[in-house]
Amino acid sequence: MIISNQQVKSIIKAYNVATSQKNRTVLSTESVRRGDSLLLSPEAKELNKIRNNIAQLPEVRSELVEKIRDSIAKGEYQVSSEQVAHRMLVRSLVDRIVGG
Repeated sequence: MIISNQQVKSIIKAYNVATSQKNRTVLSTESVRRGDSLLLSPEAKELNKIRNNIAQLPEVRSELVEKIRDSIAKGEYQVSSEQVAHRMLVRSLVDRIVGG
């Protein structure tokens, strides 16, 4: 079967007209009948509150940074090797769980 250029053009023209008419009808009636709406679950509302609270916190706790900086300068800052090892293991486990 041979399909001519004219046949292809007429099919494209017919399809575009049908599609654009269909979309135009659906869009106009749908937008008139119902407006957009959003309903959040209680969990989503709580999460939104938490996000807002976190956004208001400073990125750097300057008072803590200053305290540690002073301790280091005075030579008084000490880190427990057990605490460091513990946190490294915990972090490794969390990474494995999250990473799959």
